[in-house]
This record gives sequence, structure tokens and C-alpha cells, in this order.
Amino acid sequence: MAGITDISLLQNPTGQALLKQLLAAYRSQQSRPLETLKQRRQQLQEQQKLLNTIRSKLEELFFQGQLFTLPGADQRFATRKVQSSHPDVVTAIAESSATLGTTSVYVHRLAHNDVLVSQRLLRTDPFLPAGVYRFELTGSGTTVTVTVTLDGTEDTEAALRKIATAINATTNVGAVATVLTDTPTTVRLSLTAKQTGSDSALRFVDTDGLLARLGWNSGFFADPENRTVFTETSAGYQRARSSELNAQLSINAITVTRQSNTISDLLPGVTLTLLRSQTPTESAVTLTTTVDPDAVAALIQKLLDVYNSALKELTNALNGSLKGDLVLRQLLSNLRSLSSQLLGNGALQTLGDIGIGIGKDGTLTLSDRRRLEQELANGSDRVAALFTSSGGFGERITTLLQDMIGSSGTLHARWNSIGRQLQTLSQRIRQTELRIEQQVEQYRKEYLKLQQLFSAATAQLGIANNFAIPSSIVP
Repeated sequence: MAGITDISLLQNPTGQALLKQLLAAYRSQQSRPLETLKQRRQQLQEQQKLLNTIRSKLEELFFQGQLFTLPGADQRFATRKVQSSHPDVVTAIAESSATLGTTSVYVHRLAHNDVLVSQRLLRTDPFLPAGVYRFELTGSGTTVTVTVTLDGTEDTEAALRKIATAINATTNVGAVATVLTDTPTTVRLSLTAKQTGSDSALRFVDTDGLLARLGWNSGFFADPENRTVFTETSAGYQRARSSELNAQLSINAITVTRQSNTISDLLPGVTLTLLRSQTPTESAVTLTTTVDPDAVAALIQKLLDVYNSALKELTNALNGSLKGDLVLRQLLSNLRSLSSQLLGNGALQTLGDIGIGIGKDGTLTLSDRRRLEQELANGSDRVAALFTSSGGFGERITTLLQDMIGSSGTLHARWNSIGRQLQTLSQRIRQTELRIEQQVEQYRKEYLKLQQLFSAATAQLGIANNFAIPSSIVP
């Protein structure tokens, strides 16, 4: 009977709603301390997240500052650039060792790749009998043996294409072979050295007579300064003198030759790139080597950007969930003070000496670019000393931060402390939630039990009433 009453109660919407309301009210009342715990957990999670971000920003600043303390860091301020009065003729790039000043350059001739061309041959003529043909080919400073296999059925064009394929497929070959149909009925084979200059000139040894069929013979290059030049129909080189393959230029009126159009052994720390030769009426090109303020400004700006980012992150954190954190507030104060301290013992001692300004929020900006350029012109080593010397800005940054960001540093210890608090809080939250749910379940069962007792009592009362004596028959 009790079971039937239980089931009927659970199926009664009014009874279910009442039970839910009662349990929800109890759960809400008991959950108020739980919400406080959860809010505290959220605060700690936000603090831990902020500490992670701050640590990341400070690590970036530390490593950026450390770059200025490494050996040779001062050379990063000794950057050079070269301006050409005629960049269509010659351009140049400079290393830090380049000498400041001007240089006169006149380009008489560019360096060229050697070219060897076969005689003009009829495309459909028979070529040579079947066989394996070998020859030695020298070009770009390497000598290789080329092997060509003919089956005897090839016409001239097909044979030339086999020769070109064999040359191009040979390992370490110093030339590129090309087959050209110069007229609708004729064909020629052309070899081009892979590198420029007379040291890369093309030569050959016709071991099996294959190259003779192309019109090539060793007499072509017997005299390097009197080589056979090809014509519209005959074989030969593009240039009669192998010396014409070399670049020729005048540096401050001194004429020199080089194997390549890229020259790095004439001016200390400067690499020239020759682009075209000049006519006799053209003036020499003026190359002006100066300090490159753009490169130095970019170098400094990168450090300032990282510094400002760390500063802003600390400021935002102290205005937010880490408000009142004495360690971070002291760190922020120390960081800000770095920008106004005397740095090193050089002629320049403050960041302001090179045009770096300090904002109201402590951030740094390169506000006076002309001041920086002026100081670089006076000596890039003086500017470098502000950042790279003992007691310079780079060392000050690393000294301040190294005890903060390490695995045993202050920030890591603070992060671990918050982690332990979070672990304890999470455990308390789980225990509280479990206790509340257990109590809710107990009350639910008690309520149902009371309902069952009430239903049973009501049923018994109904039975008793059925057996009661009607009042009409009572005497």
C-alpha cells in the first residue's frame, strides 16, 4: 500500500513541483558559502593567469636585454649602408667593418658567361653511325666526361638533343646545353658556362670525334686571347678573348678585373653588385658609405617595444586582480626607474641623450630621431655603450629580472602559492557540493516517507469512517 502511494505521489505534478521547490530552496540556502568559495577560486585563477602573462612578458624583456650583453653586441650599432648615385649601374651593401666615406666606381665591362655555339646544321640530315661517344668538357672550373649513345637512326636534330640531354644530366657539369632551331630547316647546339669569368671558360677534348660533327675543334681555344668566334653559319665562341669574360671596373681611377659581377674583395666590408657597363660619356658612380640609422633605430625600437609591453602588463595587473601586490608594485617601480638612471661611464649616460623620451605612464619612445642620427654620426660606439657596456641598459634589465623569472624566482613561487590555494579551494568546493547533495537526497527521502505515512493514515481514516454507525439510527 505504501509503495502504491509513493508511486502516485511521484506521478502527481503538484507533488513533484512542491518537492522540487523545497529542495531547490534548501540547495540555494546551503550554496551561498559555496558561491563565495567559487568566486574566490575564480579570482585566484585570474591572478594565476595574469602572473603567467606577466612572466612571459618579463622573460621576453629579459632575453631582449640579454642580447645587448653578449660579446660583439656593440657591433650591431656599427651598421653601415651604401648609397649609389646610379643604382642602375652598381649597388652595394656594407658590413659594420666598412669604412665611412665616398668611393668612385666606373664600370667598363660586366662579367659574362662563356658561350660556345655549333655550326649551323640541317635538321633532317643523318648524323653519325651507332655507337657510344665520349668527350671531356671543362667549364666553370670543373672537367667532366660526357657519354652519348647513338643508335644510328637519329637525324641531326634528334642527335643534338641526345647530346644536350647527356651534357645536362652529367654530375658536376659546368655548362648548360641548349638546342636551338635557328631557321625552319636548321639547328644548332649552344653551351653556356654556369659561372662568369675567364676561369669558367669552356674547353673540350673530342675523344671520339662527336664534337667535330658540330664544327668544334681544339684550335678554337688554342690561344685564349684569340679564340674562334661563331658566325651566322660557322661554329665558335661568342667572345674572341677569354679576358672579356671578366668584369672590368675602376675604383677611385684604379682599373681592376674580377671574375664575377658580385665583388666583395675590393672595398673592406663592402660587397658590390655590377648591373650594367657604362658608356664613355657617363660619369663614374659615387658610392657613399654612412652609418645606417634605420637599422640602429629598429634595433633600439624592438627593445623599447618589449619594455613598454611589460610595463603596461604590470600596470594593468596592479589596477586589476593583482591590486595591492607589493612585489609586483616594487618591480614596476624599479623598471620605471631604469629609464632615468645613469647608464655606464661613457660620453652618453642617459637614454634621453639619444632622443628617447619617457611618457607619463613610464613608457619609452624614440621621440627625437635626429638626435639619435647625430649621435651615431659622432660615433656609433658611444650609442652602443648606453646599451651594451657594463652598467648599460641591457645589463640593468637582466640584473633586475633574473631573480624574478627563474624557476626558483619570486614570480614562480607566487604562482605555485596560488596553485596550492586553488587546489585547497577546489577540494573544499567538491566536499561542500557533495555534502549539500547528500543532504538534499536525505531530505527528499524523508519527505517521501512522510508523504507515504500521511497517505496511509488518510486511507485508514477512510476505512474507519466506512464502519462508523450512522447518526440516524442512534436511539
